[in-house]
Amino acid sequence: MDPAAYLLMTNVPRNVWQALVFDHPQVVGRLVDCDIVIPPEYKQVSRQHAMLRGDQGGLWIKDLGSLGGTRLNGVPLLPQVKTRAVVGDRMSLGGLELYFVSPKASILDESDAAAQERIEKSRTVNFLTGPAQKSNEIVSLDRISPAELEVIRWACRGLTTVEEIGQKLYRSPHTVRTQLGSIYKKLGVHSRDELLALLRRSEIAWTQPVIFVEVDLPVKTNPPSESQNIPETSDR
Repeated sequence: MDPAAYLLMTNVPRNVWQALVFDHPQVVGRLVDCDIVIPPEYKQVSRQHAMLRGDQGGLWIKDLGSLGGTRLNGVPLLPQVKTRAVVGDRMSLGGLELYFVSPKASILDESDAAAQERIEKSRTVNFLTGPAQKSNEIVSLDRISPAELEVIRWACRGLTTVEEIGQKLYRSPHTVRTQLGSIYKKLGVHSRDELLALLRRSEIAWTQPVIFVEVDLPVKTNPPSESQNIPETSDR
């Protein structure tokens, strides 16, 4: 069975981690029982974080109510709601960034040395655009409707005109223009460039390193009677 896409980690060579997305539901998370297992050191990823599925029309993503959330091209996904994705999209799981690649992409044929050189170069690029802002500028999209979120996602994929976006969503240019105006008003921006810069700054703030500490909670037991001689044990 041919995969619908490859899933790669940003700035991680393919010989270290990669996954295949097929045309059946696949759970992504840190549990070893998941279909796509994220290495355990990425503790910002939930044990069962999201579900992926490919089909002839592209890809589907569904956040499974994860603690850290899921983003597609910087746009948060609603929990338990299927969202359409395409090859080339970036997916963030609690801050861990991955991206979808076509099975025919030339990147899959590059050598390990070439991959490492590309990764080193990419680490020197500054993706932050627009005026400098405070690092905790996380955008709330609670007021954005599901239909407006679809418009934002296609704008994030590089479409620049209402005609292009409308064609992808089967909407008229007038409808897309109206929805963009509503988005700009709700988020306090005035253009597509300002919108993308705002979302990128929000994504950078959202993906700041977070330290997760796992704590062993004490087990509540009945106190032993004086006649009992219980040896000391340790769960560690």
